[in-house]
Amino acid sequence: MMEKKDIKWYKRWKLGIIVSGISAILVMFANRKTREKIVDGTKQTASTVNEASSFLSNNREEIIAKVKTTSNDLSELLKSATHDIQFITDKANHLKETSVNMKDRTLQAADEIKDLKDVDDDESISLNRTDNVKQLPTNNNS
Repeated sequence: MMEKKDIKWYKRWKLGIIVSGISAILVMFANRKTREKIVDGTKQTASTVNEASSFLSNNREEIIAKVKTTSNDLSELLKSATHDIQFITDKANHLKETSVNMKDRTLQAADEIKDLKDVDDDESISLNRTDNVKQLPTNNNS
């Protein structure tokens, strides 16, 4: 809640604003040149508003047709953009799937090559194991 002191200050402030506003209006209207400028400005503003209103009234059908045409064009553009975005999204997902497949196949091929290398190494080890085989004599007739 506001204290009495704050309420009094607020009332004084509000009264001061009202009095200074009225004083400013009286000063403006007391001065003939200022009053004429205000009246002329008001007339010019009213004239401009009337001209704009008249233009809108006279060209209403054409303005509405232009707005409808622009709206339809914008709608078609948005549909096209939506279609394009969907196409790009589908292709991006396809590329993602293809990349994952390529990665899996590459890993699988690498494993198969590794397995083949291991089998080849095992075979070469078994071929070199001749511990229990006696060496045949060679004919060295020297």
